[in-house]
Amino acid sequence: MDNYYKQLEGFKIKTFLGIDAEGFPEFILSKPKYEDVKVAVSSDPEGNSGGFLFIMSENGEEIN
Repeated sequence: MDNYYKQLEGFKIKTFLGIDAEGFPEFILSKPKYEDVKVAVSSDPEGNSGGFLFIMSENGEEIN
């Protein structure tokens, strides 16, 4: 799981896109010499434990 999150090192929030249909905030992140990525930040319905970052290309394709 560490490698999944490490791929975001050096990226900065470029744009807040708003809240998606599932209620998660979405952002566009940028880093020089890399394609921008889209990140959705989830949490469990009760909000009492850690969430998960869904990392996607700007067009919405999931990045592993």
